[in-house]
Amino acid sequence: MKRFSLILFILVFASQWVMAQEKKVVKTNEFKLLGLNWYTEKYEDGTKSWAFTSPDEPKPEFTPKSTKYYSNLETDLGINIWAPSDNIPRVKPWGSWNVGLNYTGTYRASQNFHLKTGLGVSWYNFKLEDRNTFIDRTPDGLEFTQFTDGIGTKSKISASFANLTLVPTFLTNDGNVRIGVGGFAGLRIGGRGKFVYDNPEGNKEKLFTKSNMYVNNFRYGLRAEIGVGELDLYFNYDANSLFETGKGPDVNAFSFGLIFK
Repeated sequence: MKRFSLILFILVFASQWVMAQEKKVVKTNEFKLLGLNWYTEKYEDGTKSWAFTSPDEPKPEFTPKSTKYYSNLETDLGINIWAPSDNIPRVKPWGSWNVGLNYTGTYRASQNFHLKTGLGVSWYNFKLEDRNTFIDRTPDGLEFTQFTDGIGTKSKISASFANLTLVPTFLTNDGNVRIGVGGFAGLRIGGRGKFVYDNPEGNKEKLFTKSNMYVNNFRYGLRAEIGVGELDLYFNYDANSLFETGKGPDVNAFSFGLIFK
């Protein structure tokens, strides 16, 4: 938790370090968080400025100046699936959440072309459609078996990654339509299995496998981003197999969802 809080603080602090430019303000926002007053301004070219003050300090003055680079703090929120799913348990999309926290930097090469880079962390969750399927981590690999000591209510695999992304993006003149296609690479930093069931007495029990479920240590693939107005979507496709060779099913992960800026 301390490591997560430190990462969050660094990303938020870094997002203030924006070489802004003299441009029209199209949106402002004020809110309170962690006992501080937070302020944001969004400009016509899509860039933002951030600032925060203590409750007894006045509202800060934003003084944006010309730049070709801007940074932002973004959150991905979507769902995961794996494919192909023949002869292996299917993943239930609802509940298989994909969450990402990213610090992005964008270079404005021209009005219609931006180069976006990102550094962040993401969490994969794969929730099985058959809640009574138990995922057993054996020395020889994963085994999917029917649970017999109760009634299963949840069965899932989780993994977390540190990621780098690069997404060249094309924009219309007003920036209201954005299409980007690029790639990503990630290093696994965590993982576990979880199984929840009701025992014969009707009590809820939880079983955790507190080690990696043979998810590959590295991931790489394609990332696409599509934006229209204030709405931004992302699509990630893992080009390599989700699991280690010979230790799990040969499947590729696919995730999609919303980008919150």
